[in-house]
Amino acid sequence: MKPHWDDAARARTAPQRKGWRALLLASFMLCLWPGPASPQEQAPQFPPEHAHPKDYGSGWECNRGYQLTDAQQCTKVQVPENAFLSFSGQRWKCHRGYQKLDETCREIQVPKNAHLADFSRVKWACDRGFRDVRGTCEKIEVPANGYLDESGRKWKCERGFQQSESGCVAFKVPASGYLDRSGNGWDCEFGHMKTGAACIAVKVPSNAYLESSGKDWNCERGFRKTSRACVAIKIPANARLAASGNAWLCSPGFRRQGTTCRAAKNQASR
Repeated sequence: MKPHWDDAARARTAPQRKGWRALLLASFMLCLWPGPASPQEQAPQFPPEHAHPKDYGSGWECNRGYQLTDAQQCTKVQVPENAFLSFSGQRWKCHRGYQKLDETCREIQVPKNAHLADFSRVKWACDRGFRDVRGTCEKIEVPANGYLDESGRKWKCERGFQQSESGCVAFKVPASGYLDRSGNGWDCEFGHMKTGAACIAVKVPSNAYLESSGKDWNCERGFRKTSRACVAIKIPANARLAASGNAWLCSPGFRRQGTTCRAAKNQASR
């Protein structure tokens, strides 16, 4: 026979079952409860004066030219003289040429030979050819054979001239020399070396060649460089020319001793 509860057992467990059912129902209702409303949700259901329902979603917002207060009311934005409403319609900004000071827009005082500059810290900048000197714009005196650089705040010398305390001074390019890329100096042609104010031809000795810069020389393979010549490298027995071509190395199985190559000990014992 299947086990079954008698009436007495059912009577004893009925209060427990009711308690569990009540607890589950309370938990379910707690999950569905929305909780306390946010400040925006606590706002009046109907828009106050100078407000309108939002175009999207629920709630309302202030009309353009009004701003929301802590009391959930819309008050008019007080736009001072020489100002205008911002894009949001809830703030104001000063017109170009004015800057905000407290709750007013004060005119920016632009000195002579200057102009308004939107990205400048002081809101103005000196015109090209002038520079700021303690709040005024002084003219930059460009010397003869000089010109204003890209910034318009400094000057440089033309090609063939060097900058000095007195201005732009012409300099002489020596024989076998040429103006460098800057135009304010000179360099020597290939095969010549700068020595003082002259270009001296590089003397290439026998068994040598000019290096890539053209200002010095190197020895060919099999020769080593001294101060003025290329000396032939004497390669001893059991040696070979190094990869550099300017020295020698002992062959495998030999060890260098002075100017000779001797068999290594492990090779000599065989």
